[in-house]
This record gives sequence, structure tokens and C-alpha cells, in this order.
Amino acid sequence: MVTTPETHSPSGQLCCHRARASHFRNSCEPRSSQGDQLIEREKESEILTSMFQDAMQGRGGVAVVSGPIGCGKTTLLHRFAQHATESDALLLSATASRTEQEIPFAVMVQLYQQLVDVPGASEHIRALLDSGACEKLMSDASHVSAESAYTQIVQALWTALNDVAERRTIVIAVDDAHYTDDSSMRCLLFTARRLRFTRALMVLNQRTGPQHDHHPFDAELLHQAHCKRIRLSPFSPEGTRRFLGRRLGKEQAGRLAAAGHEATGGNPLLLAAMVEDQLAPNPPESVGEMYGEAVLTCLHRGDPGTLEAARMIAVLGETSSIEGIGSIINSFCGTADQRLRPLENAAVLSGRRFRHEAGRQAVLATMDEREKAQTYVHAASLLHQKGASNETVAKYLIMAGSPLPAWAVDVLRCAADQALFGNENNAAIHLLELAHSACEDTDERDSLTATLALVKWRCDPAAVSRHFPELVSAVKRRRLPQHHATALLRYQLWQGRFDEAVELMDHLSHLPVESDDEVDSDMEFLFLWLAHTYPSLVAKFPSGKRPYSPRDTAAVHRANPHHQAADVLASVLENDVSIHMVSKAERLLQGHPLNDFTLEPLVTVLTALIYAEHMGLAAHWCDTLRSEAESRGALTWQAVLAGTRAEIAFDQGDLPVARDLASTALTTIGRERWGVGVGGPLACLIRASTEMGDLDSAARALEQPVPQAMYQSRFGLSYLQARGQYFLATDRPYAAHADFELCGDLMTTWGIDLAGLVPWRLDLAMSHLAVGDRDRARALVEEQLPRPHAASSRTHGVALRVLALTTDLADRADLLNQAADILHATDARLELAKTLTELSKVHHLRGEPERARMVARRAWSISRRCGAEPLRKLTAPARGDAGRTLLRAQIVEGGHASKVAALSEAQRRVATLAAQGLSNRQIAKRLFITVSTVEQHLTRTYRKLNVTRRADLPTDLGLAIADSA
Repeated sequence: MVTTPETHSPSGQLCCHRARASHFRNSCEPRSSQGDQLIEREKESEILTSMFQDAMQGRGGVAVVSGPIGCGKTTLLHRFAQHATESDALLLSATASRTEQEIPFAVMVQLYQQLVDVPGASEHIRALLDSGACEKLMSDASHVSAESAYTQIVQALWTALNDVAERRTIVIAVDDAHYTDDSSMRCLLFTARRLRFTRALMVLNQRTGPQHDHHPFDAELLHQAHCKRIRLSPFSPEGTRRFLGRRLGKEQAGRLAAAGHEATGGNPLLLAAMVEDQLAPNPPESVGEMYGEAVLTCLHRGDPGTLEAARMIAVLGETSSIEGIGSIINSFCGTADQRLRPLENAAVLSGRRFRHEAGRQAVLATMDEREKAQTYVHAASLLHQKGASNETVAKYLIMAGSPLPAWAVDVLRCAADQALFGNENNAAIHLLELAHSACEDTDERDSLTATLALVKWRCDPAAVSRHFPELVSAVKRRRLPQHHATALLRYQLWQGRFDEAVELMDHLSHLPVESDDEVDSDMEFLFLWLAHTYPSLVAKFPSGKRPYSPRDTAAVHRANPHHQAADVLASVLENDVSIHMVSKAERLLQGHPLNDFTLEPLVTVLTALIYAEHMGLAAHWCDTLRSEAESRGALTWQAVLAGTRAEIAFDQGDLPVARDLASTALTTIGRERWGVGVGGPLACLIRASTEMGDLDSAARALEQPVPQAMYQSRFGLSYLQARGQYFLATDRPYAAHADFELCGDLMTTWGIDLAGLVPWRLDLAMSHLAVGDRDRARALVEEQLPRPHAASSRTHGVALRVLALTTDLADRADLLNQAADILHATDARLELAKTLTELSKVHHLRGEPERARMVARRAWSISRRCGAEPLRKLTAPARGDAGRTLLRAQIVEGGHASKVAALSEAQRRVATLAAQGLSNRQIAKRLFITVSTVEQHLTRTYRKLNVTRRADLPTDLGLAIADSA
């Protein structure tokens, strides 16, 4: 209401408050939906009725009805007022308002304007208005004059009231009396003290709470004999059930009572809103939109600061302790107890939390995003000042979002470090991004960008590219540490941005480092790694870089992981596959945990072990690192290590595992995020599918687009080899020849012509054999054989097999036997199965059917275990031998494995050669023992395996022993 001098005066307010009094009277009319009896208010109603009956007998009194917001004080007052008017009492009603507390006589005007037309009172009211006392009180008169005028007004009003009370019982009803203005309060107290022997009853509705517990009405009245307090509380669970039952029916009330009481705490106002929600066309499970509006009503009825406190709780939600919320509210909007206890009493809150999420959401809807953000930042600042943990403070900063104050940068960075420690990569990324957006210091921003790129690369390599411009700028300004700059170089190379990487190389040696030793170690590993992984860029390296050579063991032990990895890789590339090299590799793998800066050295060492054909050791450590990567939630690490493990599985002859791991590597981060490295797992997938006979899957893999830059890396070499082998398997030898020849040209040009990487000459020889060019094939094999490699390497064994295919039949068996011995010793099962298949063909062509069957049987067993379906079909036993062959396989793989394990090493060697078809004399010559010793070993072997003849011996006893160990 717009206030003017006229409306501020008692006379000017008469007309303004007629409507309010009329509304109060109308609200006293009975409503059928309320029922005939108030729930759990019977005792309180009886007290008011008794006091009213006493007043009718001339024993007046005062009733102070108190209770929380929404607990039914007004409803009780309305019901009593209805009873009083029906009993012919004169009702004088008023509702106090917080907005009118500064208006003098605001409540009294509401009350006494209802006496203007009442006989016996109207004369006193008109005389008062004509006396000028009201105008004097509202003027700037002296204190003495004002008090005199006030006394005149109060006396006149009391006289008017008393005159009416002599003829008719009067009920004075004031709702929300705790908001009564001071002038009206003095009048009400004056009147209340004089009601004891009149036919009048005063009923004052008053809210409970810290600000109202010591109201003047309490201090002045409650000690008097004719004054009584009536306290109202929310409904009990049974009262809630009864309330809902009257409005919704017993069945629905029984279903909703527990949830309703939990959400409303028995507050009648909230329960009524719940009923409205349930009567809506699509009712919620318990409470909904109307409940939220009722919660807002409770808040608006509260004291100043209550809504702000509720907003604070709504914004903070479940992110802070109860004690923390109280501390924040104390600083933000006054004493927490004053702001929150009324809402807890009214069952809007429980333990300083909203009883139901619908209430919280309703409060949040009253705020815009800017207000929410300011609340979060304020809360974070207060908690930070009070020494709360960085993680706790960061929760509020995250919810606030940008922009954030500068002090938040350190908090967010520390919280990000803690998140990384807990392997919460996505949380760390969010924290770092917020810190970056709030940071104003250039060097600090560069550092945050570098860290952010590292963490993002863990999960999504493609997401790092957006940070390239800022990081490159920092490198050019020489503000980025060298280890972060080399990481940037790897990101660029991964994405095939070779020109940018070469340009970056020029700046690396000028960057800040911790020590000169660090420079040497990191740079030496970097250049060696680049020469091995991206050899096409070697010619573009900055001039003056010396080649790396292995160092003294003691020096390597003291160096960082990059130094150690460089030493291992250099050793393998120089054909050093000794125990000394393996020891250096294991020292690195054991001594350095997996992290952002050790991933590349560790994977490099695993690759070196693969080149050196230490597959078991490589598999063990790769599995260990994969488990660690999974526990860290680092998807890129997982993908890289899965690709490496797939390559190991393929070389071990475990084709299904190799195919599955290659697929896992590609899908973990998505093929499109692999960059140029996609050639590695994709090549393994193609090769495994091809060897398994699943040519459709291999073809689909080849249809996947690959970046052109891939062919400038070692991953392109693997891809060319895989594609060429697929072409051979699908009778396209000339296409295969082109891929193998290109592979060889690239390796030769780049200076990495290593058989451990890709034995391209042997693949090319096979393509020549496919078109009948045995001479050219033989020339390629003879060119391969003298090249540096260990005498027992699988490459040597494969080379002997290919060489055998170029020779005459008479010489072929010896070469194939030599190849089989080497491949068996190096655990190259797939290559061994291929070799035995060729050897079986030779025996068949030479008219040695029994020996051919025995060797084929062994090839079948190995190829079956490898998952090489084409080989298995090629060497499948004849129908009559199928049952016996399966029995021999069961001896090795089934419940009789313990019998195989019981064989001595000497018995196993003899039995293995016998199963291959060698005679006793040939076995004796091969093993440098006597024929009699061979016979004794075979006799004991037959007994242990429960077989009776040579033909029943398993063909792969050596593998069985290895598997059972």
C-alpha cells in the first residue's frame, strides 16, 4: 500500500482497512472441505470455547495462540471466530503485517473501524476524531503533548469498547500479532489488562521463534491470571494420516501417510499443498509443485533473512556439513539459529536440510544463475578463511563456475592434484579448467595449460589439440619446462602434425630445466625414440645431434627412466639381446611407476623386449602396467598398452586374444582418436583375423580410414605388412608384393632395416613364391639370413622355412626340421604350426605317410590352440584318425595334464621327437644318446601316459609341459 500522510493517520486508515476486516469475516465462513472438527486441535478449541463462555459471563480474558509457520493458528482462529459470531458475539478482527509495522495504529484502525456504526461506540469514535488528538499525535508535537494525545485516544477507544461490551460480548482477534506496530501494541496491552471483568475476549495469534519468544505480549500478559497461552504443533503421524484421509480417502491416505509425514513433518499448510498435488491430473509420487509453492509461502512469512538463509541452504545442498552451513549463514545473513529455527519448527527443514527436494528446487527457482554463483563463491571464501580443505572449498567453486576470484587458482590446482591422486581424471580436468579461467598470471596459466593437456591426453588425445597454440607460444617464449615441451611434441606427432613438431624441435634445447643431466637424458631418449618411431623425421632434426650408444650399467641405474629406456632400446637396435640387456629392461620396469612422463619409456622398453623375443617377460610387465592404467582410469594409457599386449599375444601365437586386445585398443578411446598410432592395433587386428581365417573381419578393418601421416611412422610399416599378408591370403600376390616392397624401401631409406620390426624380405619372398618366382624368393631369404639377429631368433626360423620352400624336395626336410627346432625353442607357436604343416607336406611327397600324419597331427594340435583355422583345416586328421587325435589332445589339455607333467625332461624330449615321426636311431643321433636309452625312455613314457604305441603320443608335449609349469 502506498502510504500518505492521510493513510498514516488513524482516521485516514479507516477506509483502507475495511476490506481486510471483511476478508477476515468471510474467511470465517465454514468450508465443507475442512470438515466439522479440526484435527489434533480439540483441546485447544475447548480452551478457547471455555474462555469465550467465561467472557459471556463477564469474566474476560486473553488467549495467546502460538506455533510455527503454517501449523494452523489462523485456521483455529477462524474456526473460533465463526463460533463466536454464531453465538451473537461482536467480532473485531485485524491482521498485523510486517510491512505496516512502521505505521502508527495500523492494527487498532482495523479493529475500531468496525465500531464506527455500532450503537454505543460510534459516538465515542466520532468524538475522538473531532477532538484533534489523532492529528496532534501524528504531528511534531512535544513528547508531553504526544503522550497526552495518546492517553486521550486510548481512553476513548477503551470507553467505546467497554460501553459495547456491557450489552454484547466482544471478541478481539488479531492474526500475526507479532507484527503489531508499537502504537497498536500499547493500545492492545492497555485493553488486555482491563478485560478481566468485562464481557470481552482477546485472541492473539503469535508465531514461535527466536525473535518472538520474548515478545512484549509474553512479558506483559502471560503472568496475569486472566491470560492463557495455547501452543500449536505440527500433526503427529496419525494426525497426518487423518488429514489426508479426509481429503483423499483412507486407501490413498494409507499409502501416502508415511511419505507425506516425512516430507511435511505434519505441517498442515504443507499437507494441504500435498493434497492439491495429489488431486492434479498427473499426481507425483508424494509431493510436487504445490508443495514447493507452500514452502515458499512459509519462507515469505518468515522474518527478514529467512528467505536468504533458505536460499543458502538450497544452493549448498548436500555439499556442506550442518556445522558448515551454520557458519556460512552466520556470516552471510545473520545468526543461523534465528533464521533457520522457525523453518525447522515449521517442518520445512530437518537438520538444516530441506525435508524434500521439491522444496529445495522451488527455492532455487527463485534465484537466477548469478545469485547462485555469488552464493557459492561467498561460501567458498568463508570456508577457505576458516581453514577448510581444498577439496571442500573447490566443491563450491565448481558449482559457482566462471568467473572466479584470483585466490581460487591455488585452491583449484591443489584440489586437482588430489583428484589425480585419487584417479579422478575428469574431476581434475574440470578443476584445472576453472583454475585456468581464473588465472591472471601468464606463467601460471602456461603451467596450468600444460598440466591440463597431460591430464586430458590420459582420456582423450584429440582433446589436447585446442591447447596447442597456447603451449607453442609458451615454448617460443621459453616459459615452458622442457618435460612439458617434449610432451607437447609427442601430442603433435601423435596427431600427425609433423611440420609443427619439427619447428618445435628447434626450441627444445633452450627451455628451462632442473639440471644438465636431465637435458642429456631426456633429449637422448627423445631423439632415439623419434628415430625409431618417426624415422621419416630424422633428416629434419636440428643439426649436431650425435647418435646414442648404450652406457655403463652403473650410470644407467642412476639415470632417469628416459635414459634407461634409451639404453635398452639402443642395445636391442644394436642386436644386443643378452641377459644384460634384459636385466636393464627389468630394472626400469620395476623401478618406475606408470605416470604421464614414464608411459613412453615403459612402452618403449616393452617394444624392445618384443624385438628381442622375450615375449613372456614382455607379457608379464604389460599386463601389470595395464592393470595399473585401468586402476588410474587413464583410457589412453589403457589403449596403448592393450595395443602392445595384442602384439605380444600375436607373436605368442594366441590369435583370439590378439584380435580381442587389438579391438579393445581401438575402441577404448575410439579409432579416430588414435592418430598415426592407429596403424599398430589395426595391423594386429588385420593379421590376427587373417591368420584365423576371418577374412571378412580383416577386410572391414582395412576399410577403416587411416591418416596419410601414418605411413611416415613405424606404425605405417606394420600396417603395410598386415595388408600385404591379407592380400596373400586372398590370392592377390601382386598387391601384396607392392606393400612389402614399399615397406622395405621405407625401412631402408629411414635406416631402420630391422628384422625385429618387420621382416619385409621374408614377406616379399612369400609374394614371389605365390607367383612361382622361386629364384627371387631365395635371393631375398639369402639376403636376410646374414643380417644381424640372434642365431636362435624366430626370424631366423621363419627364414629357414621360407628358404626350404625355395629348395628341392630332397633338401627341404632338413631345413624345415631346423626351422621347427628354432621356432619351438622360441615359443613361436603360430610359425611352428606353419613350419610343421610344410614338413608334413614334404613327408607326404616323399612317400612317408605315417611320418606325414604324425607331423600333421602335431601341426593340427598347435594350430587349434593358436586359433589358426585355415592351418587347422589343412592339417585336420583323416576320419579314421580323428578319435585318436582328439584323445591325444585331451591328454595334453584335459584331466591328464598331470600325467604329462610327470614326464622327466629327458623323457619329454625323446617322446616329442618320436611323436614327430623320428626313428629311435634318429632320436639317439639327435640327442647324443644310445638307442637303448631311447627305448627305455619311451617305455617309461608309454606307462606314464597310459598309451601303447608311438602313434598315440601327443605331438606337443613340450608346449604342454610349459603350460603346466
